[in-house]
Amino acid sequence: MYEFYSRHEEYWEDDTRLDQQLLRDINKAVNDEFSAIHYYTRLAELAPNNQFQQAILGIRQDEIKHFDWFSKAYYDLSGSYPQISLNIKLPNTLQEGVSESIKDEVETVPFYQSIARKITNARIQSRIVRAANDEQRHGQIFRTIQSHFSY
Repeated sequence: MYEFYSRHEEYWEDDTRLDQQLLRDINKAVNDEFSAIHYYTRLAELAPNNQFQQAILGIRQDEIKHFDWFSKAYYDLSGSYPQISLNIKLPNTLQEGVSESIKDEVETVPFYQSIARKITNARIQSRIVRAANDEQRHGQIFRTIQSHFSY
């Protein structure tokens, strides 16, 4: 009987560690989205024309939606609100900002996919998969904007 209890405890501890790592990952996603909202606000201000500005502001709207989704997921899974902090360097030029945005969006896709694989709630999982797909699309939009730069 003790052996069963011991194995059960190990399983519970592993599950708890997974839950804590999942919550840390979701909290990181919340902060990444919060930072992206501010970053894209600045990037839109640097846009040379209305077309680029509207594209960037559209991405910013998606980031606001993702921030909301991840914040709600964190609350639903933990019963508390995520810790939010803002620690970013805003871009000085559109080229710099777009280049950094492409890198960030590309790195975000597999991170969100890994979070989605750990979620058992279908609604939350669906939203995170959708956020990952949005991030992939954002990277394509930023590459299109970057292709218009004359170096």
